[in-house]
Amino acid sequence: MKSTPLSHIILATPPSRTRSKMDLYSTPVAVTTALVEFLSLPQDTAVWECASGKGQMSRVLERYYTRVVSSDLYDHGYKESGIDFLLQAHTYDCNWIITNPPFSSSAEFIEHAMTLELDGFAFLMKSQYWHAKTRHALFLKRRPRFILPLLWRPDFSNSGKSPTMDCLWTVWDKQDNPVTQYIPLPRPACGSLT
Repeated sequence: MKSTPLSHIILATPPSRTRSKMDLYSTPVAVTTALVEFLSLPQDTAVWECASGKGQMSRVLERYYTRVVSSDLYDHGYKESGIDFLLQAHTYDCNWIITNPPFSSSAEFIEHAMTLELDGFAFLMKSQYWHAKTRHALFLKRRPRFILPLLWRPDFSNSGKSPTMDCLWTVWDKQDNPVTQYIPLPRPACGSLT
């Protein structure tokens, strides 16, 4: 019988060989809904989902905003593909970015979003993302306006099993914030996408 390494038991982290190809994990509807309802941005806000994957998050955003641009580096059969966010100098005339970035390049996504002309941006992350010493300088570079932990564990795999990963939204605006507000988000009552 093959044993599981102790680090995987303690951290509840699957071995890298079990991670989704291209770091693709579709964001459950409730996760995006909780953020959008908290932000209460005007309906005419133009939003760019720059790591749109199969479009799960984009479809939720389209319920709330009249203009949503969806792009991804890889072709997952939804909207624009072949668009490397890290190489884009423009924002498709959008004033917000809302996305679940690939974990493997999330720090680069944050750094790049800071260089763009935006009213704000929100990235979904693991709850312990800011606990790493190596990310402290990034946090201080432009302190977020909000840290919004989810009060439930999203099921990214749709397996029906009990999810093990806690998540949070980090939200930035145009300026560095002297105080980052920590506001837990309850799970919203929302349907599935059809």
